[in-house]
Amino acid sequence: MGSTPFWKKMLMLGNTTVLSLLLATLSIFSVLLLYYTQNPFLEAFEARTYDLRFRDLRGPIQPNPDIGIIAIDEKSIAELGRYPWSRDRYAPLLDRLAAAKVKAVMFDAFFPEHDTAANDKNFAAAIRRAGNVVLGTTFDFDKNGRVATVTRSLPEIERGAIGIGHINQLPDDDGVIRRNPLLIEADGKQVPSLGLMAAMLALGETKFATEDFDIALGNHDIPVDAENRMWINYVGGPGIYPRYSFVDVMNGRIPAEKLKGKILFIGATALGIYDMRVTPFSGNTPGVELHATIADDIISGRYIRQGGMEALIDMFFIVAMGAVAFFLTTRLRLYGAIPATAVLIAGYVWFTYYMFNAGQWINMIYPVISAVIAVLVGGGFRYLVLERSAREMRSMFSSYLSPKLVARLEKDPEAARIGGDNKEVTVLFTDIKGFTSFSEAHPPQEVVSRLNEYLGAMVQVIEQHDGTIDKFIGDGIMAYWGAPLAQPDHAKLAIDCIRAIHVRMEALRTQWKERGVEPFSIRGGIQSGEVVAGNVGLAGKKMEYTVIGDTVNQAARLEGSAKYYGVTYLVGEETYQMTREMCRYRELDKIRVVGKQLPVTIYEPLEGMSALDFPMAARFEAALALYRAGEWEKAQAAFSTVLDAALEDKPSRIYFERCGYFMQNPPPEDWDGVFNREEK
Repeated sequence: MGSTPFWKKMLMLGNTTVLSLLLATLSIFSVLLLYYTQNPFLEAFEARTYDLRFRDLRGPIQPNPDIGIIAIDEKSIAELGRYPWSRDRYAPLLDRLAAAKVKAVMFDAFFPEHDTAANDKNFAAAIRRAGNVVLGTTFDFDKNGRVATVTRSLPEIERGAIGIGHINQLPDDDGVIRRNPLLIEADGKQVPSLGLMAAMLALGETKFATEDFDIALGNHDIPVDAENRMWINYVGGPGIYPRYSFVDVMNGRIPAEKLKGKILFIGATALGIYDMRVTPFSGNTPGVELHATIADDIISGRYIRQGGMEALIDMFFIVAMGAVAFFLTTRLRLYGAIPATAVLIAGYVWFTYYMFNAGQWINMIYPVISAVIAVLVGGGFRYLVLERSAREMRSMFSSYLSPKLVARLEKDPEAARIGGDNKEVTVLFTDIKGFTSFSEAHPPQEVVSRLNEYLGAMVQVIEQHDGTIDKFIGDGIMAYWGAPLAQPDHAKLAIDCIRAIHVRMEALRTQWKERGVEPFSIRGGIQSGEVVAGNVGLAGKKMEYTVIGDTVNQAARLEGSAKYYGVTYLVGEETYQMTREMCRYRELDKIRVVGKQLPVTIYEPLEGMSALDFPMAARFEAALALYRAGEWEKAQAAFSTVLDAALEDKPSRIYFERCGYFMQNPPPEDWDGVFNREEK
C-alpha cells in the first residue's frame, strides 16, 4: 500500500482550516507572481481596461479652450488641390495667424525636401516673422529600440522656428496608443515631443529637467516611466478640440478673435492622408489630436499615474480581494459566495474608476483574478471536502435533528466533531404509562397507528425546541440538548420542551377522547451533565451518533423512578440547579439508585405538570422537612393534610406510609434521609 497523501492526512486530522488557509495563500501568491512578472496575456487585458475606463465609464470631458486644430481636411484639399501642397500655401496661413496673435503654431508635419527656391524662402521668412512656430521631426528605430535615422525639415526652414518637437507616436502591441514618449534621445540630445513643446510655450517654460520617473517644467512635475513615456489622459474622441479648416484660415474666413491667444496644431484630419491613430475612444483619430491632448494634459496637470505607489496599492488589493473572497467561501455556500464576490468585484471596479478619475491607474485585472481564483479554489475545496462533510452531516442528523441545527451543521461541519468528544448535555427519557397493557388490549394495527401519531407529535415538539432525537425505544423516546452542537442553555431548552410536551399531550388526550379511543399519558426523566458524544457502530455498515455515560443512565433511571413516585417528570439535581430560576419545583426525595453509592436529590417540576399547585407544594415541602427531622407523627399529619387536598398525589401517600413504618421501625441514628431504590 502506498503512503497517504499529505492533503488526506490533513483532512483526517481535521485540519481543514489549515489546509484552506494554505490554499488561499498559494492562490494569492500565484496572482502576485503573475503581477510581478507582468504576464503579457493579462497585461493586454489590463490595457483594455484602460480603454474601458475612458470610453464606457468616464466618457469625454471638457478640453482646454485655448487649444485648437488647423485641419488639413477634405474641404481644404478640394479647394487647394491634392496634398501635399506647395509651400506657397503655408506662408499666407502663417501671416493670418500672426495677425490674429495666436500663442503658438505647432506643425504636425516636417519639410525635408526642397520646393521651389522662392517658395522655400518665403515659407522660411513667414516662420521667422511669426516667431512662434514649432516644426515637427520624426525618428526611425532599429530592432534594439535605438534611433536609426532622423527625418526633419530643411535647415533653412528650421532656422526660423523657435523649436523642434518629435511627432512619433508609439502604439502598444495591440495597436492602441496609450502612451507618448515625451523625450527621445538622439545624438546625445533629448528631443521633446510636439505636445511637450506646446505645453512649455503655454506655461512660459524654456527648459526641462529629467529625474527618475519624472520630467520637471519649472514647478510642474510630469510623471513618466523609465523610458520617459507619459500615459495619455484622453479628453475624448475625434473632434473634441475645435477644428478650423486650413483653407478657411488661409483665406481669412475665420474671425481673428476666435484664434487669438490659442495654441494651434496644424495637421491632417482627412481620412485620405492616412494619418489616423487608434485610441481608447476611436480607431480613426487624427494624429494631430494626440499631440493636442498631450499638451492639454501637461498644461492642465491632468495626469494618469502608474508608479511605485500604485504598484503597492495593486499588491495590497490582490491580497485583500483574494482574502475577502476566500473568507466569503468559508462563511457562505458556493452559491452564496459567488454573488457576494460579484458584488465585491463590482465595488472594486467602482473604486478603480474613482481612483482613475483622481489620476491613479489602479490595476483592475489582477485583484479581480485574485478574487475569482479564491472563490474557485475556496468554493471547490468546500464542495469537494467541507460540503461533502456537510452532506454527511445532513444525512446522519436530518432524521433526528431539528432543521435549524442541521442548517448550522451544514455551515460549520467542524462544530460537531464526528469522532468521540466530551459534551455538556441535558438528556430526556420519556415513556408511555401502561403501554404494555394497552398493546395487549388492542389490535396491532391500532397500536402502531396510535404510537406513530404520538411519536410524530413528540418529534415535532422536540425539534421545535432544538432537541436531538437519539432513538425510539419501543414506545419510549431518548432526546438530548447540547450535542452535536454546543448549546449553553441546553437545560433550559429541555425544560421548555417538556412544558410544550405537556400541553401537546393534553391536546392529544382531548382528541382521543373525542374520537372515543382510550387516551394514554407519559412520564419522563431529565438529567444534565457530561457525556461522551460520537459515532458508534461499524463504519460502512451500521453507525449512529449518540451520547453515552452516567448522565444518560441517570436520566433513564429517573424516568423509571417517575413511575414509582407517580409523577409525570423527575428532574435531577444538575438540571434543577441550572433551571431553578425559570421553573418552580418541589423536592421529592433523596435516593440512591442501583449501582450508585452517592445519593441524588430529585425534583418534580410544577407549573401544571404536577398534581399539586404552588400552595400545596409549599405544604409538601414543610412536611418533608418534618420527615427529614425524624418527627414522624407531625410529618404524617402534614402529609395527610396534603392528601386531603390532593388525594392523587402519590408522593404524599408514599411519605405518609413511610412515616407510619418509621414510627413502628425507627431508622438508625446515622440515618441520612436517603431512600435506596432497588429497581432501575
